[in-house]
Amino acid sequence: MQRPTHKSGSPKAGKTRSPKAAAPPRPRGGAAEWLGRWWAVVGLCLLTVVLLTFSFAPWNGWPLGYLALVPWMLALAFGRRGRLTLWTAAAAGLVFWAANLYWLTWITPVGYAAGSMYLSLFWLAAAVMLRAALRRRWPMWLTLPVVWVALEYVRTHGVGFPWHFLAHSQYARTTLIQIADLTGQYGLSFLLAMINGVIVDAALAALRRGDGPRWWARRRVIVGAAVAVTALGGVIGYGAWRLGQKTQTLGPVIGIVQEAVPTTLYRRGEGPQKTLRRYTAASEAFIGQQCDLVIWPETVLPAGMNSEVRSIRTSRAPIGPLRGLARVLLGDKVDDPRVTDRAVRDFVWRYIDDLNKWGIEVGLLSTGLRCPILAGGSALRPAAEQDGSWIVSNGALLFDRSPMPKVVYAKVHPVPFSEYVPFRTSWPWLHRKLRGFVPPSMAQLVPGERIRRFALSSDKQTWTLASPICYEGTFARICRRMVMDRGRKVAHLLVNISNDGWFVQPGGGETNGLSTEHAQHLVAYCFRAVENRVPIVRAVNTGISASVDSNGRIIAVLAGRRGLGVGSPAQAGQLLLTSAEAKGDEGGAIRAPQVLVDSRVSVYSLAGDVFAWLVSAAAVIMLGWILCRKKKAGA
Repeated sequence: MQRPTHKSGSPKAGKTRSPKAAAPPRPRGGAAEWLGRWWAVVGLCLLTVVLLTFSFAPWNGWPLGYLALVPWMLALAFGRRGRLTLWTAAAAGLVFWAANLYWLTWITPVGYAAGSMYLSLFWLAAAVMLRAALRRRWPMWLTLPVVWVALEYVRTHGVGFPWHFLAHSQYARTTLIQIADLTGQYGLSFLLAMINGVIVDAALAALRRGDGPRWWARRRVIVGAAVAVTALGGVIGYGAWRLGQKTQTLGPVIGIVQEAVPTTLYRRGEGPQKTLRRYTAASEAFIGQQCDLVIWPETVLPAGMNSEVRSIRTSRAPIGPLRGLARVLLGDKVDDPRVTDRAVRDFVWRYIDDLNKWGIEVGLLSTGLRCPILAGGSALRPAAEQDGSWIVSNGALLFDRSPMPKVVYAKVHPVPFSEYVPFRTSWPWLHRKLRGFVPPSMAQLVPGERIRRFALSSDKQTWTLASPICYEGTFARICRRMVMDRGRKVAHLLVNISNDGWFVQPGGGETNGLSTEHAQHLVAYCFRAVENRVPIVRAVNTGISASVDSNGRIIAVLAGRRGLGVGSPAQAGQLLLTSAEAKGDEGGAIRAPQVLVDSRVSVYSLAGDVFAWLVSAAAVIMLGWILCRKKKAGA
């Protein structure tokens, strides 16, 4: 039977399609029509790229964080050609990441290109959801923060990259970042995105004419502004209350050594003996300063300073493990048939003898300092398969007045597609293909099995510290695991050791300038400190070594005359964190306030990313609603 039809003038004629699924009415003249043109959409997207870039360190244009997303959102709202608008919005993400991750080109151009494209997919996902929400007239003061923060959270997992969150633009606004001990960094990102959303709603109310009742748009702006102002006031009030608490006591006296040695894949650097001499000579400035700990950066020590290597008796050991060890140190040339077993045994014997000499040197220095030395180096151990192969991990080793390290921590989260290529055991064929895109000179590391902590003792007190190595310290969930154990706060401070010599500007030598990576890496630790209410101390090759208190304030830095700025020369020096008066010759060490440990246990430390989970759940509900309505409209 033929379905009855209605004339265009019939009251039922308009019900054949849901009004919420319809495309937004075409703007009628004025600025709205101008904003819908393709070149205006491109300009708006690029404006967001510029605003967002300069909101972050080292540019520190923090007010831009409150409106940086507005032009991009207006492009999504007024762009006339749907697919072109979405791809332009995603291209803006590609431009943003390509411009801000330029320092990766000095290490892995392929990884730089792949990473930029991968990260731009998050902008595409946000654009798809937000344009659909705009078509349905959802309030952006609520929709934008839910979508943006959910995607920030997702970005930290899988091939995680917790870089350039909206919250990071506010790292120097100490009162605001206190909210991180409740919600993690995501709470402040949510607030900034909400304020961006209020501005978007106000702009849409002003620019969209003849598009629904004006009173409804005005009410939405008023409600959104009221909620945003209330939330901002609550965050400021909470931050002021937290900063006013007196919960800090004197912690350990710490000496930090920073050298300026650029690192490269393609030129052979100075040998381990010369590097070790640099640090032992610089550390002598702390003799007699009553330090409780001296810190050296990541990868300062030669590979294999741990006991599993140095305890080998080469005259009695089977040749299989010795050849495997030589392969780790020298590469595949050990497999040449002309390399005899005796030559391998002699090489390993000489190498272990050198390790023991260097261990004695470090142990004697620790004895002279009358405190432990924490330093980074590759830790080697035999593989469980007992096939002669060795496992290499990025480690932090504690020497306490002994030539052998007392505690060794193996990094649990190596840098993906750099320190390790995933899928080694699950999908070996995919691992082999991906490994081809990583330079062969990048050694593939195995993650550590568990968190190891270090105990420090003085005449009156004992402290416990954990040491996130390089990139893993930017992950909130990993630092939380280091601080907490079974619901108890067990670490008094975090010590980050890193080698950011990869990211100095190439060419020149030890005076090479810093890139934007150095300041942005430091900024992440302002949030780790607040989230777990622990002070954080950093020792970084080429910089930026620093001390951050448990309120997220950067107390002291070892940086050049331009501070955290791009192009500031990499600087070598020593930083002494003590409240004692100067005693004797400090060898040029910069004095800074002593570390203060904090007795508070934060909600974030106890509950973790619950706020981010809830926001992500809300985003999934929004996505489900959009898909269901689209399916009904299509039916």
